[in-house]
Amino acid sequence: MPVDLEDLAAGYEHRPPSSAALRRAARAAESASLKPGDVAIDIGGGRGHHAAVWAEAGARAVVVDPSRGMTRAAQLRPGVVPVRSFAQHLPIRSATTQLAYFHLSIHYGDWKLALDEVHRVVRPGGSCWIWTMGEKHHRSSFLARWFPSVGDIDAARFPDPAAVVAALEDRWSEVEHGREVEERTMSAAGWREAAQARFVSTLQLLPDGEFAAGLASFDETYPDPDEQVEYQLTFDWIGARK
Repeated sequence: MPVDLEDLAAGYEHRPPSSAALRRAARAAESASLKPGDVAIDIGGGRGHHAAVWAEAGARAVVVDPSRGMTRAAQLRPGVVPVRSFAQHLPIRSATTQLAYFHLSIHYGDWKLALDEVHRVVRPGGSCWIWTMGEKHHRSSFLARWFPSVGDIDAARFPDPAAVVAALEDRWSEVEHGREVEERTMSAAGWREAAQARFVSTLQLLPDGEFAAGLASFDETYPDPDEQVEYQLTFDWIGARK
């Protein structure tokens, strides 16, 4: 069953960006030496939060996303240009982009073809930054605690970060790779509402019975809607300069 992108766009209403996510976008811009007037594209950029960071700094910020709901939301952000398309078919001229950015989006579709497109559009001296997750996170994530199939599903969906690094090293002059842990805290009611809306695409891929059982287990563990839920997200980051 494929992910319904419009349902995902609705779920993202329950998934505002964390301050750490916005800092990641700013760090990528700094690393890429992004200047006013430079083109920066957020591939699978959703509602445009990261691109808005670059637009505020004067960059020509573009969100490329196949979802109508996502691009409509991105259009409301000053200075952000949304384009409906896929990572494997970027509607960008060759060698015109200073920064290409993936934030939990490299796993949508053929990631090797997506990297081919990024290599085409990034100009010499420009950068590609990828934030993704590896199998260790998938198997031990907070989602996997309630929905056991998440580990297998995401391990199959997401490319191995080491394979992404190897693919970039074949064609890019400088490649870096590291990990970063983000601590998240939200109310039990907020997390439950977000999960019910399937704010993570993997939740669309679960059997209905497992989804219902996971929510029931969460409710039993967190009966107080105001209780604070704490969990971690372990990211693999990969930066490459052309």
